[in-house]
Amino acid sequence: MLDLRDLRYFVAVFEARGFGRAAAQMKVAQSNVSMRVLRLERLLGAPLFERRHRAIAPTPRGELLYRHALRVLGEVEELESTMLRREAG
Repeated sequence: MLDLRDLRYFVAVFEARGFGRAAAQMKVAQSNVSMRVLRLERLLGAPLFERRHRAIAPTPRGELLYRHALRVLGEVEELESTMLRREAG
């Protein structure tokens, strides 16, 4: 089952174009980011990034997941704010 935290880490790596940069932005250990992305790759059965010496590039599956992840995370954010507004009101 997909984990929202895994998706958030994946999106961060995708947008930062690197595991180290994503980890720094999220203020977590790089090993944690790498582990989360690896878990997603195992779950989905395909690499999400091509790893080159000190550089990464998204695979076609990574590009597809990124588009879907943005929508899913946006929906979750909207749901959370809607629920919080209703709770406050």
